[in-house]
Amino acid sequence: MTKTKLSITILIVMLTTISLSAEPAFQTDCCQPIPVGGMQVLEQNTFYPLLAVRDHLESDVVLKFWVDVNGNVSNIYVSESGGTMFDASAIEAVMTTKWNPAMQSGKAVAVNYELPFAYRSR
Repeated sequence: MTKTKLSITILIVMLTTISLSAEPAFQTDCCQPIPVGGMQVLEQNTFYPLLAVRDHLESDVVLKFWVDVNGNVSNIYVSESGGTMFDASAIEAVMTTKWNPAMQSGKAVAVNYELPFAYRSR
């Protein structure tokens, strides 16, 4: 698998011919969970599947998962599948990333979080 780059809203693959994007679904009155160390950490944990690179495949994946008050992730599920290899890549990225919890009125709160990934070949 090939490592990719991630800005706050866009994952950009280190290979110049491939890109990814991820945008969180926002909830009202709450600061969203964010990876410890920032979104670049999620970048380092996200890989574009090699078979997809080779075959110039593109796909979208939407993950939903629970982030508790300690930043622990659980109950990850694929709400929109992009195919097995893309789903696995997105799940691995979320699982291997440490998260800061969402905050509301200065307190950590547990939230369901939705994170779409768009795997695109240029």
